[in-house]
Amino acid sequence: MTTIYKNIALFLFLLVIGNLDAQENHDSHKINLQIPEVALINIYSNSAISLGNTTIVEAGNPLNFEDTNNSVWINYSSIIGSQSQPSRDISIRISEGSIPAGVKLYVKVSEDMGAGAGTMGKANSSIQELTDNPLTIITDIGSAYTGAGANKGNNVQYSLKLSDEPNTYANLDSDQSNTLVINYTLTDN
Repeated sequence: MTTIYKNIALFLFLLVIGNLDAQENHDSHKINLQIPEVALINIYSNSAISLGNTTIVEAGNPLNFEDTNNSVWINYSSIIGSQSQPSRDISIRISEGSIPAGVKLYVKVSEDMGAGAGTMGKANSSIQELTDNPLTIITDIGSAYTGAGANKGNNVQYSLKLSDEPNTYANLDSDQSNTLVINYTLTDN
């Protein structure tokens, strides 16, 4: 009989241990991690831009149109999707107004100043004539931010110059003075 009691005791012991082991002593839940798509651009300038305000100080001399301004900064924040938009570009164009006859407006963009982090865009640092056709001035922007305000991001230099076309000086007309609206666009590639 002792063997039967031993077998019953062993059976009860295994049953209790099995039930202890089968009890659920953990649980779980899900956390959704979301990284939002971001595409923001800001054009920072601490003053209104005015080009061509030089005056002639002596009769018989030409008006010097070599006028530049580099007070504009491009700031951007970008988070891309590696499949949906692998990089971004920034373009610039004149969206309102026209350039007076006899002069041309040029733009040059510097490399990023290094105040932010990420995959910064590559500036087209050549001098380009600004028209109403879009010019790509920064390419290959990834997930990055430049910092906000002056001396952060990419510096923009505008230059107003006398046109090199024949009879240019004869085409100058003070009645053609104009205010331009310059449009910057951050686009997906």
